Amino acid sequence: MHIRRLRVSQVRRFRAPFELNGLDPGLNIISGPNEAGKSTLVRAIRAAFFERSRSSGAEDLRPWGDGSAAPEIELDFAWAGENFRLSKRFLVKKRCALQVGAKTLEEQEAEDHLAQLFGFAFAGKGASKSEHWGIPGLLWVEQGTGQEVQKAAEYAREHVHNALQGQAETALGFPGSSAHSTASLAATRGDAVLARLRSLRAELLTAAGKPRAAYSEAIEKVQALKAQLVELDDQITQYRQHVDQLAQWRSQHQADEAARPWQAWRTQLEARQRQRQALQNSENQLIDARRRHAQGVQQHSLLKHQLATLGQQDEAGRQRTQHVLDLSRELDDVSVRVVDARLRFNTAQAEAMDARQAVQQAHQRTLLQSRQTQVHDARVHAERSQHDLARAECEQARLIALSVQAEACAITPEVLQELQGLESRRRALSLQQQSLATRLVFALNPGIDVGIDVGIDGGLGGLGEVLKDHGERWLLGPTVLDVPGVGRLHISPGGRTDLDKRVRELEQLEDALQRALQRAGLPDVPTAETRMAQHKELQNQRCLAEQALSLVAPQGLEALRQVAAQASARLQSAQAVLNDLHLSSSACAATAAPMTLDEAESRQAHAHAELDVARQAQTHVLQQQAALQSRLEDAQRELAAIRVVLEQPGRSEELSQAQQSLLNTEAEIGALALRIEQEQAQIHQARPDIVDQEIERLGRSIELWQRQQQQRREQILVLENTLQQAGAQGLEEARAALAGECERAERRQTELQRRAAALDLLCQKLEGQRSATLARLQAPLQQHLQHYLPLLFPQATLHITEDLVPGALSRQSVAGVLETGDFSALSFGAREQLGLISRFAYADLLRSAGRPTLLILDDALVHSDGLRLSAMKSVICDAATRHQVLLFTCHPELWQDMGVMMRTLGEPVAQDAKTW
Repeated sequence: MHIRRLRVSQVRRFRAPFELNGLDPGLNIISGPNEAGKSTLVRAIRAAFFERSRSSGAEDLRPWGDGSAAPEIELDFAWAGENFRLSKRFLVKKRCALQVGAKTLEEQEAEDHLAQLFGFAFAGKGASKSEHWGIPGLLWVEQGTGQEVQKAAEYAREHVHNALQGQAETALGFPGSSAHSTASLAATRGDAVLARLRSLRAELLTAAGKPRAAYSEAIEKVQALKAQLVELDDQITQYRQHVDQLAQWRSQHQADEAARPWQAWRTQLEARQRQRQALQNSENQLIDARRRHAQGVQQHSLLKHQLATLGQQDEAGRQRTQHVLDLSRELDDVSVRVVDARLRFNTAQAEAMDARQAVQQAHQRTLLQSRQTQVHDARVHAERSQHDLARAECEQARLIALSVQAEACAITPEVLQELQGLESRRRALSLQQQSLATRLVFALNPGIDVGIDVGIDGGLGGLGEVLKDHGERWLLGPTVLDVPGVGRLHISPGGRTDLDKRVRELEQLEDALQRALQRAGLPDVPTAETRMAQHKELQNQRCLAEQALSLVAPQGLEALRQVAAQASARLQSAQAVLNDLHLSSSACAATAAPMTLDEAESRQAHAHAELDVARQAQTHVLQQQAALQSRLEDAQRELAAIRVVLEQPGRSEELSQAQQSLLNTEAEIGALALRIEQEQAQIHQARPDIVDQEIERLGRSIELWQRQQQQRREQILVLENTLQQAGAQGLEEARAALAGECERAERRQTELQRRAAALDLLCQKLEGQRSATLARLQAPLQQHLQHYLPLLFPQATLHITEDLVPGALSRQSVAGVLETGDFSALSFGAREQLGLISRFAYADLLRSAGRPTLLILDDALVHSDGLRLSAMKSVICDAATRHQVLLFTCHPELWQDMGVMMRTLGEPVAQDAKTW
């Protein structure tokens, strides 16, 4: 609900018309000193809704000493997309009119419509009281009653119950349950009985009426004379008020210029901005920590793989070293036998020469084999680089191909949703058609055939068919069954109009589906779903291809191509050196015929054919020695090859660094995970949304305060000019004469009959029976209440009693111990704060139930300290985002930082009406 304008005339201190317009849909602050008219405006709003125009309960609206006054109140408000204008006049020429859009309601009809809309009742006799006010009485807080929420909630229980019952039905999802039936019996049926009793009570309370004829004419005369008297009083009072107002404005302007409160707000704003910047830095650090955590996990996997490879190389080195040691021991044993054999031969010198030449040739072969090993290693490295390059290029080509395939089979979710919707509607219409069609189930004896012919409009095109064996048919139109030996059966399905309509709708829907499929270039809906699934699968494969490419070529294809080129260059260099070595071996072969070990042993066997058995034994031992030597040399070359790998410069440092990096990575991953958790908790606890609200509120407060100072300076100049042109000569004498005539014409009005006690008692009994149902409907209200409570008491819980009012408060003490106390045991200020929070929760609940809400706070929170008041300001600002809040205060300095323009009462700017 949004009140846009309030206009009062002849209401208490507002003898002349006064208008409060341009009210915002959120927070509105109206300030003024004591007796400036704040409570009068609140009373006017209450009277406009709660008092019947023809009731005598509006006597307190008259200005003092003016028995002929006719208080008038006019309200413009909006709710649920409709504009309302409520106009009421009390005591004299009473009337009530409610304009709802283009419709106008009069008198009791208008008042009853308002009571039903906003959830309240009227007093049967006399002034309206708190027990009649219902929901507005709960949400409109009078001065000094903020802590008294129990009675207001009790009087509004009926309307809050209706809202809770609607939410409970929605939450349970089965309004036909027994719990709902009980609630309906206690609420809906009870409401009907209560409404009937109230109607009977209203008939009794309004049947007495009021005096007419002469009394009415006298009242009109008094009203006319009092209107003239009020006009003279206003002219006299207006000059005095202008003088007082000018002095007050000048004093207030000078005090504000000296105090300069906006400087403190600017300091608070800068502090909040620094806090927001710190939160932004924390969020950036959280993002960076998450990125580093993901990188650490990937690095951890790579380091484990690297350590496993190095371990395999170490194991191969240990095995080859042991093999060399074993061969060396065998060779030593054979060498001992060779020394013994040499002593038995006379040809030691020739054999030594041959051995020396064999050694030289062995050295040449060892060097050649070493160079060959280098060429092999370079070739392996070049081939590995070329393999990685080819794999990267393949992954890039695969990525491009997947992108092209994904684009080729792309289909938007909107097109698929449209096709699925048409297909679903087609199936539904087909099922409806079958439900309306006539089902023919047949089971024929062997050899019996039955002819069936369906009309053109029936769906089978008028073609004949022969039924055999057993089966079923759906008959959509007039059908003829030709039974041999029996005759013809004519069948006309029932509900023919609906069936034809469903057939046409189905044909139209199938045409629409075909057009949609043609636009999408698809044969049917399953193909569209398949293409969507294929598109998603190709997108997933594309992501995997991108990851594979980043793993193979983390620095890009160009860097990988440079590595391959460098490896190829090293291979060419090693191959050139090997070619030179081959040329040198060929030169040696020119001077001394190259000979293998087997050839040398064959030559020695031929030359010493004549030697004795001892020489043959020597030859045998030498052969064993040569074989072992050859195996030993092969093993030594393998050992040297693995040692080249194991003794590469920096390998130990690489192993140590890998192990240390693995430990560091594991520690860093754990530290980053803990840091991420801590950063998330800190950011959540800091409440960035509240900080942003505070920054916006303080900025608006500074701007509005400076604008208000400028407006006050302009108003002082206007009022000074007005006072120079005003005067009050001759007004006192005219007022004295008119007052005497008015006193001779006044009359008193009579009281209406009291309401019937029996009907009132029945209403109370019925309301008592309904209270039990309310106890089961607390959850929605508890949820809304818990939305506001942490802003005032962090980590606290306020429990709701069976009467739907605040009960026990549970919170942590300074020592960290959970303590629980009753609401009534709290201090006055704490009860007032929790009472307002409870009312805001009721307002949220009623708003979610589709009820109009308006919050009026008359001089609230005057007993709150600075810290609690700051927290309650955040609560009020949050509530004002969903409800209109009218806050009346005589302490404007406490509410200057709410970020809204403050309205000050008592500032005349028009001749026919005072407006703000």
